[in-house]
Amino acid sequence: MSDPIIEAIAVEITEAINAITVANGFNQDLAATRPTRLDFLDGEGQQDLTVLIVQQDPDEDEESSTEGNPPAKAWIQPFWCIAYVIDSDNATDPIDSRKNKVRSDIEKKLRSDPTRDGNAWDTRVRAPESFSLGPAATGIIVVVDVLYKTSEDDPYVKRQ
Repeated sequence: MSDPIIEAIAVEITEAINAITVANGFNQDLAATRPTRLDFLDGEGQQDLTVLIVQQDPDEDEESSTEGNPPAKAWIQPFWCIAYVIDSDNATDPIDSRKNKVRSDIEKKLRSDPTRDGNAWDTRVRAPESFSLGPAATGIIVVVDVLYKTSEDDPYVKRQ
């Protein structure tokens, strides 16, 4: 069986982040992963320029849901792109400068295809949030909302 539309979107976001490389014209090489356990979120053991793709709880977008047989159900699916930006003791660039570049690269890449390879109708970037879990785990969270529709009775079928 194929994957549900939301899974295709999550995979596409991960692949998009992994395409952020110096060779592709960005400021650094990022490595995206989707956590297999919730304790990945504590920051322990994370590497510099690792981006965790964390799916949050969705909201139903009742205004965009449509009539039909079957009706289309519209969703607003938030994803947190938790980018670890960890400097060494020898760093000379300000940490905020590095976080700004990581944030901007992620936003640029995710806005380059707001349809998530045709599975959504828009991707909206929200205000980012910096974090610090101690000297070994600092970074920035880029939050995006992906707007998409599925058939009300089949989340494997995308709708317009």
